[in-house]
Amino acid sequence: MRRPVRQRGFTLLEILLTLAIFSGIMVLLLSAFTGADRTREILSERSRDFRQLRIALDRVGTDLSGAFSSEAHESAALSCVEDKFSGKPASTLIFSAFILAESDGGKPSTDLVKVRYFPKVGPDGRFVELHREESFLPLIENRIPTREVLLADRLTGFRVELFDGKEWKGRWPPEGGKKSALPQKAAVILIDSGGTEYRKEIRLFLSGQEGSIPYSGKRGAGG
Repeated sequence: MRRPVRQRGFTLLEILLTLAIFSGIMVLLLSAFTGADRTREILSERSRDFRQLRIALDRVGTDLSGAFSSEAHESAALSCVEDKFSGKPASTLIFSAFILAESDGGKPSTDLVKVRYFPKVGPDGRFVELHREESFLPLIENRIPTREVLLADRLTGFRVELFDGKEWKGRWPPEGGKKSALPQKAAVILIDSGGTEYRKEIRLFLSGQEGSIPYSGKRGAGG
C-alpha cells in the first residue's frame, strides 16, 4: 500500500521574498514612467519657451528695422534705459516706427506708431515678463488708447544694446549726443529661465536720415 503524496506549499519566507521582489520591480517601473512623464514636461516647457523667444525677437526686430526719428519732432526720438528687476537686467526701449497695416483694419489711417518694450516682474517674483505697448499718431496729441500685449514670460533678463558706429551702449541717447539720432544697429538679448542668452542684431535703416524725414512722419509726404 502506497503512502499518499503530500502537497508541498510555499513557506511564509518565500511569499515575503516574492512580494519584496515584486514590489521592487513595481517601484522601478513607476520610476521609469514618472521619469518619462517629467522628461516630456521639461521638453514641452523648453519648446514653449524657445518658441515664444523666437516670436518675441522677430517682433522686436521687425519694429526696430522700421524705427523712425525726426529732428523736427523730439517726441519721435528713440530712448533706452537700463534697469534691474529683482536683480535681473531689464531694459525699457521706446521708439517711433513705420509698421505694416493691420489685417483687421482696426488701426487709424497712419503707418507710424510709438512702441514701448518694457519688463514687468512675473506673478511669482522669480522671473521677468516682456511686454509691448503700441500707441498710434505719436506726433500729435490723441486720446486713442494704447494696446499692450505680453510677448514673453519666464525670462531672467531683457537687455538692449545700441551701436553708435564705434561701440555698443546700453543707454540711448548717448551722453553728449543728439536726442533725435538713431543708432546704426540694435541688439536685443533675451535670457531664458535656464540662463541661456538669445541675441538678435537689427539694422536701423533710417539711421542718419533724421534731418530728411518729413515732420508728419509720412514717407514721401510733405510737412
